[in-house]
Parts: sequence; C-alpha cells; structure tokens
Amino acid sequence: MTGADASASHRALLDRLNEVAPELVADARRQSAVGDVALLAREVLTAVRDGGELAGYWLAYVAFAAAFPTEPQLDGFRRAIHLASESDLVTDALASIEIAHRTHRRSTRTIRILRDEILVDVGFSATHVHNTGIQRVVRSVLPRWSAAGHPFTLLAWTADDAGYREPNGVEQARVLSWGADGGAHTADSPDDALLVPWRSRIFLPEVPQYEQCRLLACVAASGAADIDLIGYDVIPITSADTVMAAESERFAIYLDVVKRSRAVHAISDTVRDEFAGFVGALSAQGLPGPVVNGVSLAVDVPAAARAVAAASVGTAELPTMVCLGSHEPRKNQEAVLFAAERLHREGRRFRLVFVGGGSRRAYAGFDRRLALLRSRGMNVESARRMGDDELWALIGSSRFSVFVSLHEGFGLPVAESLALGIPVLTSSHGSMHEIAGHGGCVEVDPRDDEAILDGMRALLTDDALHERLASEAAAIAPRTWDDYARLLWDGVSEGRRR
Repeated sequence: MTGADASASHRALLDRLNEVAPELVADARRQSAVGDVALLAREVLTAVRDGGELAGYWLAYVAFAAAFPTEPQLDGFRRAIHLASESDLVTDALASIEIAHRTHRRSTRTIRILRDEILVDVGFSATHVHNTGIQRVVRSVLPRWSAAGHPFTLLAWTADDAGYREPNGVEQARVLSWGADGGAHTADSPDDALLVPWRSRIFLPEVPQYEQCRLLACVAASGAADIDLIGYDVIPITSADTVMAAESERFAIYLDVVKRSRAVHAISDTVRDEFAGFVGALSAQGLPGPVVNGVSLAVDVPAAARAVAAASVGTAELPTMVCLGSHEPRKNQEAVLFAAERLHREGRRFRLVFVGGGSRRAYAGFDRRLALLRSRGMNVESARRMGDDELWALIGSSRFSVFVSLHEGFGLPVAESLALGIPVLTSSHGSMHEIAGHGGCVEVDPRDDEAILDGMRALLTDDALHERLASEAAAIAPRTWDDYARLLWDGVSEGRRR
C-alpha cells in the first residue's frame, strides 16, 4: 500500500468511526477523541465491550471492516475484543477482521447510518430488467407505497456484496417507474459508500442472493435491525425433488434469514401454513422465529388485457385448452398431455396450447413428443415465448385453462384466467384450492390421471357446466394491487421502533 493509499484508508476509517461513535460512545469520551483515530477506535471498542450488546459489536465491525459481517465473523471479532489486553485492544480487533474477512473489503469506503427507517432491499429488481413473478410484485407494490407517501428507502448491494448501497437513478426507475423510465437501461452503480441499517426495519420483497443471506442473517441475529419479508413459497425444500439441487441449497441458506426475521408476510394461506410449520420447528434451536401473516397476493389484470381477451372471445376455430406455466416437473404438464392424448383418441376435437418457458433441457423432449403427436393429427403446440397481448388473446379465446400443478405458492395462472372470465381445471389442494374456492373451477387430484382426464372431458363437452363456471368466474372480485400494497404496508410498518 502506498503512502497515499494508507492516508486515504486512515481518513476513511476515521470518518467511519465518527459516523458510529454517536451511537456507541458517551458524548464526553467521544469529544475527547475527536480527530484521533487511534483514541476513537479504542473508545468505540471499549464502549461495545462494556455495553455487551451484540448490535453494538455489529456496528463497530462495520466501522472497522467497511463491510457487513457474517455470524462467525462477528463472533470472532467479539471474542477477540474480550480476550485483548487494554494495550492490544485495537490491534487484536483489527487482526480478527483481517483473519476472517479478507474479501469484500475496501478500506477507503465510507458509511452512512440509516436509523429508524423502513429500508427496502431491491437488489435484484434494481439491477436487472427481468420482470416476471417476484419482480412484478416489487414493481407493483413499491410505486404504490411511494404514491401513498409512505416513508421508505430503497437499497441495493455493492458489487462485491460488502453491504448495502444507494441505488442510482436508473436503478430506482427500474423499481418505481417500470415501463416508463425503468426499461432496459444500463448504468454504473456507485458503491463507494455503505448504507448501514441501524435500529431500522429491513423489508425483503425479494429472495436475496446466496452470499447476501449470510450477511442479513447476522444483521437480524445481532439486533442491529429487524427484518420483514414476503414469503412466496418453500417449494425448494418441501418439493426439493422438483427443483435443481442448487436452488434447494440456496433456499436452505435463505431460511437462516427467515428464522431470524421479525415477520413473514405470506402470499397465500397455504404458504402461511408452510412457513408456520418451519417456525414451529425452531423451538428445537431455542429460537422464537418470526410471526407469520397471510396477505393474499393481488390479481389485477390490466384493463388493456381485459379488452384484448374480450375481443378474442369466440374467435377460436376449435375449442381451445391453454396450459399455462413454466415447464418444470411440478407443473405437471406430462399429466395434462397424457389426458389430452386420450381425449384425442376418443375422437374429441380441440386445440391444446402449452405456454411457458424453462430450461431447454427441461422441455426439449416434451416438444419433440408434441411434434410427433402433431404428425399423427393431434392439434397440440407449445409457445416458449409469447408477448403479453398475444397471451391475453389466447386466454380470452380459450374454452378453459388447465393448471394442475403439484405444488404452488399462489397459482397466478388460475387467478388470472378467472379474472378474464375463463373457467379453470386446477388442483384440489393448497393455494390453488384457495383460489378455486371463489368459484369458476373444476378441482381434481393432480396425481390422478383419470381425474384430470375426466375434468378436461367435462369442461370440453358439458356446456351447462362451462356456462356456470364462466358466470362464477365473471362474478369474482379479485384483490387489487392497491389492496395488496395497503395491507402489506400495514404489516411491514406495524410496531416499527422509533
């Protein structure tokens, strides 16, 4: 390190210590150490050691390391401080950081404490233009919070995952004004200053990345800030046989954040019960776990989509069945195709369209089978990519949609089809059963091929049944994004510490 670099690091450390000292050190002792980095460092470490509060150790670590710690790193720092003699206090504390935290450190970084705020982690949505599933939730809820005047601060992650930073203007637009200024732009992301949550509430509307989970678990465990999150599902654990092993591993690390959090706001009663089951197991670790609330997700099909779908009613040459959802084992497309092939062999005339992406490896064999069936006269196809208007038109022209998934957190294809007045064949359990309870659906056991066949046949041939279900679907008043955003804010801001 050059002399200039050492001087810059020295100044940055002093700045960081000055930022945390008002939270940790008594006024008189702090004033006596003004401008003296060695003396101020000693006062900070002495204060956290004497105070004994884990949150204080966490904040001191951030000041010295210019990075958030994991729990093992924080434990090592705390123990080094307790073992150190008075003369070696600063040296030993710094040595413990150097030993445990050789990565993710930029010694010239500054920090800024965010105290008593609601902080929203939008690390993925701010830095990516992907816009399905979770990102749609983020980009639907947060603009409504902003329009309602709710006080919150957006956070992103530094490129090296050292901690939080402020999103730049383009990144904020990706979250708060998607479709206007939030499109596929790129921009540099400044990360020379860490934003440090302190006595605040962090809200996680997304599932954090692997390395971030370990840091967030430490934030919550230390008491530096509490954490609320949206619970989407626990499929990577409870249906691990249907996902890639890496996804299950990542989710297991995420559960370390969940168990340290204050509250989980689940998107359905089914998901609420799943997270509650996990929380119930935490007593074996001596942990209380979070409160788990059910806040059912919005189903707010845009007016333009309704218009496109309505204009497409009655335009299909053949009765059309549409099977929506990404191509993966738990979506159960194989069972749907099996039932459809049997209907075709019965002489039924229809068109079946599978809509949804996925990995090429997952659907390549399936699409080859579709090609073979087409060569034998069956009207079946797949659409791996489809624009919004084309999708809404297809659903609107369909006689019914099929979504007999084995496991879902919510089941958005069911809810969106019903919102467009289209009957649905769906699963008789979990979140899909919740949605079907409002009407418009035939429910079947998704593991029973005969039940799926019978349900598809009934919806294809029984006009009275179809008419009744279509009327039920049209009468459903779905929860809007305004409703969901309001209920979610009420939950996240509840009991916020001042």
